[in-house]
Amino acid sequence: MRSSAVPHLALAAGQTPAGFERALTDLALAGAGWPTLVAQVAARTGTGCRLIGDRGEVLAASDGGTAGLGPADLARVLARPGPVAVRCADGWAAGAIRVAAGARRLGALLLGAPVTPAQVGIAEAAVTAVLIEAVRREAAGGPRRDDPDALVDALRQGGGQDPAEVSLAAARLGWDLSRPHAGAVLSYTGHQPRRWATAVAWLDRPVYREDDVVWTVLCGDVPRELTRIRARLEEVVGPARIRAASGRTVADPRDTPGSFRDAETLHRLLRDQPDGVELPYERAGLAQLLLAVPPERLSAFVDQHLGPIADRDDLLRTLECWLATSGSRQAVSERLHLHRNSVGYRVNLIKQMLGVDPLDPAAGAVLRTALAARRLLSAQADGGQPDGG
Repeated sequence: MRSSAVPHLALAAGQTPAGFERALTDLALAGAGWPTLVAQVAARTGTGCRLIGDRGEVLAASDGGTAGLGPADLARVLARPGPVAVRCADGWAAGAIRVAAGARRLGALLLGAPVTPAQVGIAEAAVTAVLIEAVRREAAGGPRRDDPDALVDALRQGGGQDPAEVSLAAARLGWDLSRPHAGAVLSYTGHQPRRWATAVAWLDRPVYREDDVVWTVLCGDVPRELTRIRARLEEVVGPARIRAASGRTVADPRDTPGSFRDAETLHRLLRDQPDGVELPYERAGLAQLLLAVPPERLSAFVDQHLGPIADRDDLLRTLECWLATSGSRQAVSERLHLHRNSVGYRVNLIKQMLGVDPLDPAAGAVLRTALAARRLLSAQADGGQPDGG
């Protein structure tokens, strides 16, 4: 229950930020609300102070201001350490300090510009007290925060959303979508769904989950993050039980859905790799280049160079093995479980139907590209949810 008698905070001359933090925390624990805390910050810094919520609204203001921040400015504040220069809707210029608890961004403290390092230190010292009041309000039935799962799904699906609003929602979760990031897809290939659900729940990030598949956003060194997350999941479900792929790195929320689409395509390509468990975009080889080509152009290229054998899976498999083994009948025979004479017959048939020798360097390069494009088109055509187990 909130105390009716809020203690007075003595602002001693020369009080250190640490001392101010302790005193303001005592105030918050005793039941002081945001207006009181903001007034104390304003008195201690000698400048106007506003507390902004995670939707840009004014929660309290020492100057009586009612104008908050727009989505773009607030996203910058929530996603980065302060101070960040901003301007409220009424033109009030300020330096903003984010108010955060772990990866969750709850709002920002604004100090009237210009802001000195000493004033920034005081604002940062007030964050704990502001968070105490936020927790108190949420426990008492405050407004429900955005659903992290829904945000990840929205980033995956796209659909003409306002980039500023998307950036703001992501910033509340600690993701700065104006910096390099990528969509990622991970799936479980085992048969213990409860263990998988536990592993996903222990991840240190929001995800969107459908049965054996999860989607999330990776920031920074994406291939390294993909490996780290896959390894963390496998600590629970066992080794070689996770397929993981990530899309191209982007720095604009409007491009994030495309990164997720790339990740889903690469994830499906892993099905054709017996030992494949991980495929980040940066290590996808030829597929990395082909993903940038419109499907209709890829299809035309495949038809041009593989059309005569397009309906012959036996010949396509033989061609792949023939190219992969540099024309070794013995190796192809072992891989496809064929007699050596059968391999020779198929290779001669391929040469006749395509009109080229696959071992010719120029022809071989074209055929390898066409085969890779065919696999990519097949993965893209699957659409829908990536395969899990």
